[in-house]
Amino acid sequence: MPCGRVRPTLGAVELELRHLRVVAAVAEHGRIPVAAAALGVPTATLGSEVGRIERALGCILFRHRGDEVTCTAVGERVVARARTVLEELALLREDVRSQRSGDSPLRITSDSLRYFTSFVSHTYATDIRRPLLPVPPLAGGTATDAIADGRVDVAVVIALDADRREEQVRPTIGERVIVEREPLLVALSATHPLAAQRCLDIRDLAREDWILPPTEVDPGSEATAAVLARLGVTLHSSYGPHDLGPLWPAVVAGRAMSFAVPTASAPPGGVLRPLCDQPITARRILRWRLGALDDEDVERCVRAAGSAYREQLTHTAQTQGWWPTARSEEKPTLAH
Repeated sequence: MPCGRVRPTLGAVELELRHLRVVAAVAEHGRIPVAAAALGVPTATLGSEVGRIERALGCILFRHRGDEVTCTAVGERVVARARTVLEELALLREDVRSQRSGDSPLRITSDSLRYFTSFVSHTYATDIRRPLLPVPPLAGGTATDAIADGRVDVAVVIALDADRREEQVRPTIGERVIVEREPLLVALSATHPLAAQRCLDIRDLAREDWILPPTEVDPGSEATAAVLARLGVTLHSSYGPHDLGPLWPAVVAGRAMSFAVPTASAPPGGVLRPLCDQPITARRILRWRLGALDDEDVERCVRAAGSAYREQLTHTAQTQGWWPTARSEEKPTLAH
């Protein structure tokens, strides 16, 4: 981090958390008097503190133009790191508070509404010691994002194997795989000419209008698009990202197709078919915010997630027309 024009004096002033709060507040409010009021200190005191911080770092962090204050290039980097440290500290305090209280509600969700209901029911059936606060699937973003930013504590997500971004380990999130391999199906009208086939070639479906789900199972993602591109396929959608549930009538009427998971249930007039050679598969994963629950409660949530999936598979996939003729590689592989 290059600095200039100010000789560092770290021996005189060592950086503390309060200094990080100062630079974050000044950058946020853009005026020393406003930042001073927010921090509850006199304006002159805050101005002097900023000067001491700059001398300690040997860098000019802020430009002053009248009452306005803006960050220099190095100041922007310092402020960004200060905010990261302060956010992590806030999460640490919240984790400690939750562990200390032992009775704060455990916020659970999934990225599938139908699975969410079953997961909540099975979690209640365990001997989990925390009160539960079910959070319905969130609009916008993903369940993993909701864990990372503190909106929920535990979630079951569907992550495409094709999407390498899902392989990145987030340092604040733990995970356990519930379903090792979950082949995607195609939902289509029973009157569609391809509905009589045992499996569907994705290349035969490129001319169809698609409903693309707005979850972590996102066949519109760059990674999945790359997989399809290798097969010479580009999917088109006039519907945009949307849950399949309310749009099943469009599928039944033959106006659209959609991807679906094996636990999906097709209404009358709709059918589910596996993809030949399974070019796109997913995993179902339990993720949780580290520190939000202890090891025993993690195991309870793992059992609940697995039981919920097996229950849904029994009540849906095994009653669907595609299941009796499906090959072993076209069926989900559950983690042990």
